[in-house]
Amino acid sequence: MEKEKSKSISLRKRRGKAGGAKKPVIGPPRQIPMPAMPGARLGTSTDPDAAQPPQPPQVRSREKEKVAVLVKRRMSTRFPTSGERSNVPPMPSIPDIPSIPAGAGARLPPLGSRDQAGPGLSIDISQFRDPAFNPDQFVATVLANSTDEEIKDYQRRLKDIRNRTSSDLQKNVFVNRTQFIIISKEIDKLKSEMRVLRTLLTDLHNTTDSLKTESSLANTACDVQSRKHANRSSVADLTALHMSHLQALWKAVEGAQKFLPSVPGRHIVLESRHWIELNSATWKPRRIVHMVLLNDHLLIATVKKKRVDQNAAANTSLQSNRSPQTKNVAEKCWGLSEIEMVDLSSDASTTRKGVSDAISLRVGKEAFVYRNEDETKKAELLRQFKKSRDELRKALRAETEDSLRRRDSVTFFAGRDPKLLEHGDLLNSLSAHGSGYSMFTVEGQSRNLRWVETQMDELDENIAHRKFEDAVSSVGKMRALAQSLAKSNSLISELIHLKLDERASKLASIITTDLVENPAQKTSVKANIQWLVKLDYEDRAREAFLEARSATIKKRTRQVRFEGDVALYISQVALVQFTLIKNTVEIYNSCFEYRLASALVRWVKVHIENYIELLNRQLQTVEPGSKVYDDCMEITRIHSTMLVDCGLDFKELKNPPIRRPSAAGSIEALKVSK
Repeated sequence: MEKEKSKSISLRKRRGKAGGAKKPVIGPPRQIPMPAMPGARLGTSTDPDAAQPPQPPQVRSREKEKVAVLVKRRMSTRFPTSGERSNVPPMPSIPDIPSIPAGAGARLPPLGSRDQAGPGLSIDISQFRDPAFNPDQFVATVLANSTDEEIKDYQRRLKDIRNRTSSDLQKNVFVNRTQFIIISKEIDKLKSEMRVLRTLLTDLHNTTDSLKTESSLANTACDVQSRKHANRSSVADLTALHMSHLQALWKAVEGAQKFLPSVPGRHIVLESRHWIELNSATWKPRRIVHMVLLNDHLLIATVKKKRVDQNAAANTSLQSNRSPQTKNVAEKCWGLSEIEMVDLSSDASTTRKGVSDAISLRVGKEAFVYRNEDETKKAELLRQFKKSRDELRKALRAETEDSLRRRDSVTFFAGRDPKLLEHGDLLNSLSAHGSGYSMFTVEGQSRNLRWVETQMDELDENIAHRKFEDAVSSVGKMRALAQSLAKSNSLISELIHLKLDERASKLASIITTDLVENPAQKTSVKANIQWLVKLDYEDRAREAFLEARSATIKKRTRQVRFEGDVALYISQVALVQFTLIKNTVEIYNSCFEYRLASALVRWVKVHIENYIELLNRQLQTVEPGSKVYDDCMEITRIHSTMLVDCGLDFKELKNPPIRRPSAAGSIEALKVSK
C-alpha cells in the first residue's frame, strides 16, 4: 500500500522535510517608498544595494501612555443619535481651491518660495528687459503659492518701480535735450569761426602766391603800357571793345553765350590755347582744351573735329585746306570765387612723375588737371587768374561796404521812419558829422544806428503782441541809454528820444484803452496804471481811471428801477454809489501816491453833489418830518459811513440840505475834512 501511495501523484507540497520550503513569517509593517517630493534632499549614497527602507522609530514608554490616554478619551466620547438634538454646529463648507495652470512652462516652486513671494521677494529688473519675457509664465512660476496680500504687495512694488523709471526717463530726456541744444549752438558757432578762418587763410595764401609770381616775372613793362593805353581810352570805347570781344568769343566757341551772357563790365582778360587735360588719377592725356579767362569767370572749351558729309566731300575737297577741321565747344564754366588754381610745379610728387608743367583746378570736391608745355603760358595764366580774382574780391567787398554805408546813412533811416523827415535839422546834423559820429558804446560794446533800429523793431514787435511788461521795460532801458549819451553824443540821444516818444505814446494809448474797458478788475487796473506811470503818463492814467469809474457809477445808478417806494429807491441808489466810491478810493490809493489825493477828493465831491441833487429831486414832494423823509435821511447817514472808513468825512451827508419848491437858493459849498 505504501508503494502504491508513493507511486500516486499528489498536488500538495510536502511539509516538514529538510528539503521543503520554509513557512512564511509575518513581520512588522514596512514603509512603502514614495517618490521624492520637490525640494526634498535625497541620500548621498550611490550604491543601489545600500538603499534600504528606513526602520520605524522607537516609541518610549511615556509616549505609549499618552497614546493610551487619548484612545480612552476618544472611546468614551458619546455621539448623539439621529433622533436627539445637539448643539454641535454643522460642518462648514469646503472652499473652492483655485486651479493652477499646468502649461508647458508651469512648475512647482522650490521650497521656501512661499516665503520669498511675500514682502521680502526681490525683484530682478533684468528679467523684464529680456525680449523673450513671458508674463503668464512669470506669474505662474513666481506667484503660484502666494497669498492675496503678498500678490498685492508685489504689484504695488512693481508700480513703484515703473513710476520711478518713468520719472527717471523724463529727467534724462530733459537733460539730453538741454545738452543737445547747447552742443548745437556750440557747433554752429564753431562752423562760423572755421568759415572765417578758412577765408583768412585763403586770402593769405593767394596774397603770398601773387607776390611770388609778380617777383618772378620780368615783363612788367608791357603791363604798364597796356594799363596806360586803357586809361587813355574813353569809357564808351572800352565798353564797345569789351562787347566786340564777347561777340567774337560767342562765334568762335559753340555754346559760350549760354554760359557767358552779356553783363555790364564783363570782358575777356586772357585766351590761352593748346592745353591738354589729364586724368587726375592716372595722369594720362584725355583731350585738348582752350581756356578763356574773364574778369569774373573761367571758360573751358574742348577741341572737337567737325563732322563731314560724305555726299558733299567732293565739293568741299578744294576748301579743306582753307577752313579748319576742328571746332571749340564750351564744356565747363565757373566763377572765379569758386575756383582754386594750384601750380603743380611746387609739388615734389608731381615733379617726379613728369607733370611739373601742369596746373590743378579745384572746384568744390572736384579736381581737374591741365598741362601746357609752354611755361610762359602757364605763368601768364596763373598771374592773370590771381590778379582777376583779387580785383573781383575787392569789388565785392566794396559793394558790401557800400550797402552797409547806405544802411547807415540818413536816407536809410528816413525811409524806415518817415516822421524823421519833419526834423530836418536833426537829419542835416547827422549827415554833416558822417557815419563815424553815429558810433557809441553800450555796456562796453561798440554800437551804431543799425543797433538802435533793431531795438526799435523789437519794441514794435512787443507792442504788437501785447507784451506790455517787456515793452515798458525796453522803453525804460532805451531812455536810460539816451540820457547817458546826452553829453557825449547829443545827436544820437535826440534821435533815440524822438523814436521812443512816438512808440511810448502808441503803447500808452493801448494801455489806456484796456484801463477804460476794464475799470472794475483791481489787478489789471493796478498793472495798467503802473505801466502808464513808468511811461511818464501818470496824469493820463489818473484821468482815464476816474472817468471810467464815473461812467461805471452812472451806468449802475441808471440800472436801479424806481417802483414808487422812495425810501427803497434811495436805499438802493445810496448803496450802489457809496460802495463804488469806496472801491474807487481804495484802488486809487493803492496805485497813486499820496500827493495826488486832491484830484481824488475833487472827484468824490462831484459825485456827492450829484447824489444830493438826486435826493433833492425825490424829496421835493415829501413833507419834512414824515416817515419817508426821515427814512431817506437815515439811509443817507448810514451809507455815508463807508466814506468815513476810507478817510473822507463829508458833514453835509449827515444832514443833507433839501431845497423846497418855494425856496430859491443853491446848495452851500461843501466843506471837506479828512
